[in-house]
Amino acid sequence: MTTQRHHYVPQGYLRGFAAEKDSSRSFVWVYHKARDRAPRKKSVRSIAWAPAYYAQEHEDGTKDPDSFETHMAKTIDNIIPQILRSIAPQVGQCVELSGDDKGALAFFVGFSLTRVPSFRDGINDIYTRIAQIELSHVLEADRELKTFAEKYGVSASAKEWVSMRPMVEMAHAIATSALTKNWQFFIPPVDVPLITSDNPVVFSGKAAGLGKFVGPAHPHAELLMNLRKDLALVCTPIQGYPSTQVFQLTPSEARKFNRGVVGAARQRVFADHYSEGFDAFVKKYAGKEQRIIV
Repeated sequence: MTTQRHHYVPQGYLRGFAAEKDSSRSFVWVYHKARDRAPRKKSVRSIAWAPAYYAQEHEDGTKDPDSFETHMAKTIDNIIPQILRSIAPQVGQCVELSGDDKGALAFFVGFSLTRVPSFRDGINDIYTRIAQIELSHVLEADRELKTFAEKYGVSASAKEWVSMRPMVEMAHAIATSALTKNWQFFIPPVDVPLITSDNPVVFSGKAAGLGKFVGPAHPHAELLMNLRKDLALVCTPIQGYPSTQVFQLTPSEARKFNRGVVGAARQRVFADHYSEGFDAFVKKYAGKEQRIIV
């Protein structure tokens, strides 16, 4: 049976931000940057997906609708929620992670950056521009064909699956870079739970004084990902603390983490609670989005 919904933010990860008093861990509050959209509590199954998002074509032109989605559901998207649930952080101590689990978590951070539309759409746009340039060269060399193209509006565009390989390759590059950095875990105060979004990883070069014009695989980039509503991970180039040490966030620091997530979000932010004030805050970032410039 073909899988219809391909999730670019996995359901198992979203369950870590489940709504308050939801024992099933199946619902989150969805906030929209669009000013005409009110917050709604929705199931994790019904959000952060697109139809045939990971569909591909074989060299002979036959369609492969869901092999990639099925593979991810059985591997990284199944493994990571188990790892995240197993982490029991204590302030001042270090989180114990096996080499395999740390590698899987590093790939998950990288993949969470590249599997979302904010990345894939940019890659597809690049390939479309390349196709258009090649088409213009062909038309300039063939006057008859150019006349035909102008008459019937012939154009060129890339198929959506062309971004699949760059998506995986870039995720591996980001993961490799992240593994060289200092990993720090952070616990928020109870009254300021952490949030996530449809673009869940925030990256910046500010920690190394390089500003925002640094790619996520850069050795001086800092990566932030809220792993659960009660746990965040920062992969930083700054050394000086034991790797995987756990720190306590103040309320203002936790809000700063959340502000970064809201700013990076494409359209939607996911939280465990309803708040009119938070909805107004999310809408201040309408039209803003973190994108990887390739």
